Amino acid sequence: MIPKRSFLAGLLLIVAAGLAVAGDEGQMKPSQDMPPMGPPKQMQDIKWLAGEWDVVMKTGMDPDPSTWSEMNAACTYTYILDGAAMQYDFGGAEWAGMPFEGTGIQCYDREKKQWQMSWIDNMSGRMSLYTGTRSGDSTVMTGREMWNGQEMLGRITSYNETPGSFDWKMESSPDGGNTWVTTAVAVYTKKK
Repeated sequence: MIPKRSFLAGLLLIVAAGLAVAGDEGQMKPSQDMPPMGPPKQMQDIKWLAGEWDVVMKTGMDPDPSTWSEMNAACTYTYILDGAAMQYDFGGAEWAGMPFEGTGIQCYDREKKQWQMSWIDNMSGRMSLYTGTRSGDSTVMTGREMWNGQEMLGRITSYNETPGSFDWKMESSPDGGNTWVTTAVAVYTKKK
């Protein structure tokens, strides 16, 4: 029978020898080749969004925008998670006779090199996920949505982006992106 002390001393000797061999073979040290951490630098590209915005939105399913209903709302954009993401809260509007509220999160995935966005509201009660790109003064995000049991593509575009205002458009495609139908447009104006 091996005494406990001898067994533990032998085990420590084996572990130490293994670590020495691993170090001699050029094994990666914990501080080498670490992936970037913390807020991606691309999050600074949308810092102008932080703050409170007035929103005038028009929505409708009829292709003729003159028949659409108009609503006034507010949206607040706030950095969260030490600046790694931007949360936005939309509310104060009434749609189809009931209050309409929603919230989302936008971030940049540095490994996939794409923008990501989530959205959930009190009408649909589900989360939609979008991915996309920013170029110049516009951001385009695309994701899968459901409408009356039918899955379709959704596309959200913000354009004419400036620190004080931007235009926004939501489109749907029932045929995999071959054709797009605009279902909502909005103008966001930053509160002073």
